[in-house]
Amino acid sequence: GTHKAGPNVEPSANGCVESGSYLSAQRLEETLEALIPAVSALLKRSAGTDTVTSESDDTGYRFSAPVHFPDAIGHGRLVARLFHYRDQVRVDVEVVHNRMFAKADGSPSDRRCYMNDFVATVKVSPDAEQLPPDFERSVLRGVHGAREGVQRHNREQTAPWNQVKVAATE
Repeated sequence: GTHKAGPNVEPSANGCVESGSYLSAQRLEETLEALIPAVSALLKRSAGTDTVTSESDDTGYRFSAPVHFPDAIGHGRLVARLFHYRDQVRVDVEVVHNRMFAKADGSPSDRRCYMNDFVATVKVSPDAEQLPPDFERSVLRGVHGAREGVQRHNREQTAPWNQVKVAATE
């Protein structure tokens, strides 16, 4: 049959109305926009900086903030992606770094220093205006743990042969 397109419904190319897909896409887009300040604030608090860059593309938003390690070896960034995935809004947060376990001579090995890794993901309801508090707490704790990972390990290991040394790749 024929359907009349209402003010919030886009007819598809063949004249038929797709059931609610335009409405949900619009609502997801509004949720993405509403969460931008929350994601930016979470990165600032987690990375301990006011320097957060952001960019957008067709898939959503990408935020990035510098992360500094206590031993000042290597470079790190806290990266968050805010995007819609199927019918949900998703936030992925990750520590990206160039730290590798060091060889005996101090040069970087080919083994990534997993002690400085952190990844978290949350799916947010389409009408959310804030990130879930549990997710925010886990990101704050996780990023702190990732930054301190090598130092914490070395404090817990009394035997010198269990100490971990890291080096940075360029």
